[in-house]
Amino acid sequence: MTARAAALALALGGLVAAGAPAQQPGNGRANGAHPWAPGERFEYSLKLGIFNVGRATLEVVGIDTIRDVPCYHVVFTIRGRALVYSLADTLESWFGVDDLVSRRFEQNGNDDGRVYSRRFVIDAARGLWVRNGVDTGATVTQPLDEASFFYFARTLPFNDRDTYVLTRYFRADRNPVTIRVLGRQTVSVPAGRFAAVAVRPIFKSRGIFAEGGEATVWFSDDAARIPVRIRSRMSIGTLDLSLRSR
Repeated sequence: MTARAAALALALGGLVAAGAPAQQPGNGRANGAHPWAPGERFEYSLKLGIFNVGRATLEVVGIDTIRDVPCYHVVFTIRGRALVYSLADTLESWFGVDDLVSRRFEQNGNDDGRVYSRRFVIDAARGLWVRNGVDTGATVTQPLDEASFFYFARTLPFNDRDTYVLTRYFRADRNPVTIRVLGRQTVSVPAGRFAAVAVRPIFKSRGIFAEGGEATVWFSDDAARIPVRIRSRMSIGTLDLSLRSR
């Protein structure tokens, strides 16, 4: 994927703050207490700088069975066009209802005419991932992919000045992932005005959550933990996704 595509596609899924210890949480809330359910759907407006360039959706489409394990099936879809460049990208993840562990991850899209398809089987029991049935690599004991990481983050308490150091990214050599709580704010988006908690996720990869990008995600400051806004400074400009309907 090109840097431009990564900047758009990853918009859809640590360090130690003074006074707050780094944390390595488990699997979030107890089964049945997650702040999402099948049928949840969010729609976003996508801006690059001051320009509206597209739309995105984030949806829990259902519960499927992967290797005899009930798994949430979630989908991120993004459609963007800026000047002569266009992107259509879909991320799909299947992760356990009980353990929030990724079993399968897919990315399919069209990057300005370049079609791509990446399908990962993630097998924590065997300690490996397999891409498109050919490439393979080491995984961790409780793997998460880009999409499932976004949902897992919604289970965290996000106390002020908390920082989480997570060795859960499914490609073992790209850990750790850092999530730092920046504080409480009020955020206005097309869907309304929200009391929110701002957090900074940092991945060892390219794209919106890369180190140095200073990405910020605002989650609603309530039990639902709705992702209401995502913003990051990129080399191509400031990328901004704002909730427009739910």
